[in-house]
Amino acid sequence: MGFEWLSSLRLRLRSAVLRRRLDRDLSEELEFHLAKRAERFERQGASPDEAAQLARRRVGSPVRWNEESREMWTFRRLESLLRDLRYALRTLIADPGFSLVVTLTLALGIGATAAVFSVFDAAVLRPLPYSDPERLVILHGNVQRETVERRGTSLADYADWRDQSRSFEAMALFTQTSRTLHAAEGPERVFGEFVAEPYFRLLGVAPKVGRTFLPEEDQVPQRDAVAVLSAGLWQRVFDGDPQVVGRSVRLDDRSYTVVGVAPEGFRGVSDQADFWLPLHMVGPPRFFASRGSRGPSVLAKLNPGVPLAQAQAEMDEICLRLEQAYPDTNEGRGVELTPLSAELFGDARTPLTILLAAVGLVLLIACSNVANLLLVRAETRRHEVAVRTALGAGRGRVLGQMAAESLLLAAAGMACGLLFALAGVRALVAFSPVTLPSFVAPTVDWRVVLFAAALTLGAVLFVGLAPAFQMRSVQPFEAFKQTARTGTGGRSGRGLRDFVVAGQVAVAMLLLVGAGLLMRSLDQLARLDLGYDPSNTLTMRVSLPRPVPSPAPSPAEPAASSSSAGSSSSAGSSSSVRELLRAVAAVPGVNQVAAGTDTPLSSSAAVFYTAEGQTSTNAQTRPRAYYHRVTPDFFEALAIPFLAGTTFTAEQADQGASVAIVSENLAQRFWPGQSALGKRIKFGSADSDSEWLAIVGVVNEMKYRGVPDNATDDPDVFLPFSDDHRNFAVVAQTSIDPASATRALRSALRRADPRLTVYAASTLQSRTSQRTSGRRFVGWLMGVFAASALALAMIGIYGLLSYSISRRTREISVRMALGARRSDVLRMVARGSFAWIGAGLLVGGVAALAGTRFLDALLYGVAPHDPLTFAGAAAVLALVASFGALAPALRASRVAPAAALRE
Repeated sequence: MGFEWLSSLRLRLRSAVLRRRLDRDLSEELEFHLAKRAERFERQGASPDEAAQLARRRVGSPVRWNEESREMWTFRRLESLLRDLRYALRTLIADPGFSLVVTLTLALGIGATAAVFSVFDAAVLRPLPYSDPERLVILHGNVQRETVERRGTSLADYADWRDQSRSFEAMALFTQTSRTLHAAEGPERVFGEFVAEPYFRLLGVAPKVGRTFLPEEDQVPQRDAVAVLSAGLWQRVFDGDPQVVGRSVRLDDRSYTVVGVAPEGFRGVSDQADFWLPLHMVGPPRFFASRGSRGPSVLAKLNPGVPLAQAQAEMDEICLRLEQAYPDTNEGRGVELTPLSAELFGDARTPLTILLAAVGLVLLIACSNVANLLLVRAETRRHEVAVRTALGAGRGRVLGQMAAESLLLAAAGMACGLLFALAGVRALVAFSPVTLPSFVAPTVDWRVVLFAAALTLGAVLFVGLAPAFQMRSVQPFEAFKQTARTGTGGRSGRGLRDFVVAGQVAVAMLLLVGAGLLMRSLDQLARLDLGYDPSNTLTMRVSLPRPVPSPAPSPAEPAASSSSAGSSSSAGSSSSVRELLRAVAAVPGVNQVAAGTDTPLSSSAAVFYTAEGQTSTNAQTRPRAYYHRVTPDFFEALAIPFLAGTTFTAEQADQGASVAIVSENLAQRFWPGQSALGKRIKFGSADSDSEWLAIVGVVNEMKYRGVPDNATDDPDVFLPFSDDHRNFAVVAQTSIDPASATRALRSALRRADPRLTVYAASTLQSRTSQRTSGRRFVGWLMGVFAASALALAMIGIYGLLSYSISRRTREISVRMALGARRSDVLRMVARGSFAWIGAGLLVGGVAALAGTRFLDALLYGVAPHDPLTFAGAAAVLALVASFGALAPALRASRVAPAAALRE
């Protein structure tokens, strides 16, 4: 008995393969039984015709026996589904316009959602390509000032963290760097990382060739100059030579022995590294001895089962002990633990989540429109459903047929949507300014296909349940009576259609408010005063080789002539910065040239300082400034206005005078209401060995370190530039497109000194735009989604009301024939529509109040609950929805009663 199901399954599977043979055998067996029965009746005296009739009565209907037999050896439900699908396919082919509109609507909604999900999946849902990525964290040293600011850590603090903590399996200090690579094709600037020995082991990264660093290679003093190369740099410099281990690579003025090659795609925690050097090569031993020299971060792996909060609490206790033990260097110092995934993706996950939610809402409106179309289609098929019900079809069969049509439409929409998603993913990756790690490669894979399948299933339920719900109570007699009386299907579906209209308006309101807030934010960004003029300005970094000292002449050698001495000197040293600037200034189209240790929106160094006569401070209130060394023309090249004083004189610049130009915040803090010119500041404390710097100029505050706002309110201090800086930035203000002048400026610099390295060339305008590109991309994409939602909502409202009014043509004609005015008809038709539109606006507004708080991180200069944006979105949506409602209402008011009644 327990194996009967197995025999039944075997029979059903066999019948699926031998279907025709079994049908033929069944027919032959039924004919045999009918013939035997007829022969028996003939022997009893019946005529052949009478015998055949009596046999059919006795045996029963062959059709019934065929059905009952097939139910025993076939999958009845599956066959029923296949029949429904075949019938649905014929029905949809017979109405190609309807089928095409529904398929494309679903395809665009599913395709856009799947494309955004592809990027979201790659950036948010997938684990990092490292060993135990959920346990990897980054430790950032911070300091408590007006806000908590990340400031890195020192080697001494790192050693205490590592030795005193019990929440971590291991720690590894690391920091970014850049070096000039001297290769056969010429010098090239490359980026890398200094790392402590457990670094590669923590990430679970095994070398492709050779090995990583040994513990003894990470000691002070450094024994050997060794390096690990990225796979990309290995291919570029050594053509992928597998025997690269032991060969040398020259970085800056030092040769390093290659000990290994990292695997393909690995670019370090910074995601920019082309090489790795042992940590202790970062600087002289005194750098590591100073607890106050901070900058690097720490990579760590939590012990199994240790939550992040527990590790953070332990590190807080350690930092408190260090603050008590070393108050001079560790007052107000703490540490922040961040999961490595959050560190790598930064702020990219927030806009991706918002975009996925937004495009999902657009898909919801698209499905609403499809549901509306199916509701209308179901209304026109009430007579068909009534006939099928009268002939014995149960509600399950009728609903199954409608579900089959929805399934076919959704499946076609999914197939076309995946094609749209392929193109959409390429477009998002190509045009999105949101920076993702290099190992993230969004694509339409099986995960995206499963997501699309889930969307399709949801669409089937959403668009298929509405007409099924409407058809559930169709009674044949009532349907026939309504059709005979009015030629309509009644008003049973009107309430459901009105509800769908209100839902569309609510969703469109939510998207419009979000897009409106982002657009207003972009308008505020466009009006932003940076404090300098980024237009027509090109910046590039220059790295000069260290001068090679000339050997002293022996007493026996005669003195060289001045010309030969000059030649020898230039051969043994590199060009001065002043010579390089003259070479750049000679390029046609260059109006102004300057140099500085850094430029706006690039990295700057911060230092604590003391103002003459200031009161005592602590770690939280100690003044800090970002300092920059610049040539006198720097301010004119960037059009930075002076509020007081002037730029450095040529004598001050040449002699390295103890003078400074400060930004307005510094002057206002210490000398409010009076001139800061002639006042003095110094780096460090009042009793430090630093020189007092006399203030000779005050410039306005600038967005020097961030757009739209600086990370901190600390002021800027500008000092005279010195030729001792071998790595600096050149600023060129041009009368032509600065991007087109890049090659000419590079050539001019190379002609002046072939040994220098030029890199990181970019226009200042592009750099400022890049800082806000993520906001702009999300804003414009949200605008596209909102416009799509608005158009879909208007089409849905217009289409539904047009259909609804067309079904009431006879009623309207009778009313007008009895004396109703056009205004009465217009008011009657529009009243109900405006009520549902108003309800949708109210619900959408409340949802927007709750949802726009998630946009706060992307907004600038506008509040998430900005009343002007809410009012504007409501007005626009009300206007568009009113057009969708009034157009069919106006058409209804022009109905000719006599013509309508004759029809």
